[in-house]
Amino acid sequence: MSPASTAAVYSASEALAPIARRAPVPERIIVAGLSTSWSEDVSNRLDHLLKLPAGWDGYGAPPVRFENAYFALQLLSSICPANMSAPQLVPGTAGDLQIEWHIPAGTIELHVRGPNDVSAWRETAANPDGEEILLTNNFAAVSRWISEMLGINVAAVATAA
Repeated sequence: MSPASTAAVYSASEALAPIARRAPVPERIIVAGLSTSWSEDVSNRLDHLLKLPAGWDGYGAPPVRFENAYFALQLLSSICPANMSAPQLVPGTAGDLQIEWHIPAGTIELHVRGPNDVSAWRETAANPDGEEILLTNNFAAVSRWISEMLGINVAAVATAA
């Protein structure tokens, strides 16, 4: 058994033992990359935003927090079709992150304040004043918004699945 796999295997008595007796956590955990038309652009942009220097905005703002960038990537991988264009990613002044799509059919903005703390807003021709919803872990509404914005027939996609 490799050292990485032995770290995750415990007997019942070890599971109840003090944490100090458990095997060390591996130094690196590799996550398989996404293969979508937007994933490389998004990954590169998130990497850049994570490396912003403190005060990047001229007023002492921190870089985007890792947990927000990671949550945003997981969120995007859950709601975005593979052939969709990459969203704009804009840093916030509190380590937060804005995810934005601006196309002729409308605008969608997701403000990732923290993991499971997202404000979602959209504007369309049918709703020029926009609508906002607060989300934690169910992003089905945003997935529908994206499908509508791209002109995807949501009912046909659900039936095909």
